[in-house]
Amino acid sequence: MTTYKEIKGQLIRSVSSDPANPQIGQIWYNNTTGVLKGYVTVASTFSSGGNRNDGQNSGGSAGTLTAGLAFGGNRNPGLPNTGGLALQTQSEEYNGSSWTEGGAMSQGRGTFGGGGTQTAALAFGGRTTNNPFTYTNLTEEYNGSSWTSGGNLGSTAYYMNRSGCGTQTAGLCVGGINNIPGTADQRRTEEYDGSSWTTVNDMVADSLQQIFLGSQTSGILLGGSQPGAKTAIYNYDGTNWTTNPASSINGLVERSGIGTASAALLAGGSPYAPSAFNSELWNGTAFANDATIATQRGSAQSSSASTSPVAGYITSGSNPTTPASALTSTEVYTETFNAARTLTTS
Repeated sequence: MTTYKEIKGQLIRSVSSDPANPQIGQIWYNNTTGVLKGYVTVASTFSSGGNRNDGQNSGGSAGTLTAGLAFGGNRNPGLPNTGGLALQTQSEEYNGSSWTEGGAMSQGRGTFGGGGTQTAALAFGGRTTNNPFTYTNLTEEYNGSSWTSGGNLGSTAYYMNRSGCGTQTAGLCVGGINNIPGTADQRRTEEYDGSSWTTVNDMVADSLQQIFLGSQTSGILLGGSQPGAKTAIYNYDGTNWTTNPASSINGLVERSGIGTASAALLAGGSPYAPSAFNSELWNGTAFANDATIATQRGSAQSSSASTSPVAGYITSGSNPTTPASALTSTEVYTETFNAARTLTTS
C-alpha cells in the first residue's frame, strides 16, 4: 500500500497543537483535539448575508463588512414614476450578519455621493424627487444615530461618484452633472474638509456614476457610464488626476466597489448579460475576473473600506427580474486566503 509520504514526500505528524507557520499542503494530526488538519488555499467566494428591511437602488453606502451603512436611494417601488414624489431617506446599519434601521436623512435623495464610516458618514448632492426631477447641493453628515447638515456643494449636482469618497472630514466629489453653465461640469472635483467644499483640479475625462476607492489623497476612479469610461481607470493623488494604463475587464456600468486604491473589488452592474455575474479583483496593477455573484444587480450599495485580503458586501440594487423595484438581499465577499482546515473523508 502506498503511503502518504511516498505520494507527497512528507509524513503526517502527530502534534499537541497546530503548527504556528504551516506550509500550503501540510497535514498534521492534532492529538489534543483528535482532529486531522491541513493548511489549504480557500478560494474567493460570495455567500449569503442578511436581508435588508428596505430595498434601495442608486443609494449611498459607507463603512466595512462588520460595520456598514446604506442610505437613501430612488423610490421603491419606482412606480408611479411621476408626480414629483420624494426619494428615500432611510438608513440601515450592518453588523456583518444582519441589518437594523438607522437614523433617517433629512433630505431624501438618489443618484448622489456617499462615503465614510458607519459612525461618520457623508451624503451629498443628488436627485430629490422623481419626474418632475429636482436636485440638491445639500450635504448631510451621520454620527451613528442621526443626520445633520454639513457644508453645501459648490454646485447642485447628481450622478457623481456614488461611493467610497474618502471620509467625513476628507471627502471627495468627482464629476456628475451640475448646474454651472459653460463649465467642464462632468470633470468638476471638490474636496470636503468636514465643514466646507473646495473646488480643486478637474478630472482629466468626463465622469458619470463612477466608483471612487481610496482616500482624498490616494484613490482610483473607475466604472463610469460615459463612452470610453466603462473600463478606464484614473488615479488621484490629492492634487492631480492621471490616467492609469490598466483597465477593467467586463465593461459594465452601475457597478459597486469595495476596497482601496491598491486592493479592491468590482461587483454587480449592468447590462444584465452573463458578464454581470463576474466580479473583478484589483491588485493595484491589474484586474482579474474573480468570484461570481448569485444575483445580478445594478446601482447597488456596498461596504467601501477594506484591507487586503479584500472582504465586504454588496447589497440591494435594481432588480433585473422585476423592473422598477429594488432587491433586499446581501452577498458577502471574501478574497482567496490560506487557512488551517479540518480534513474529512467523503
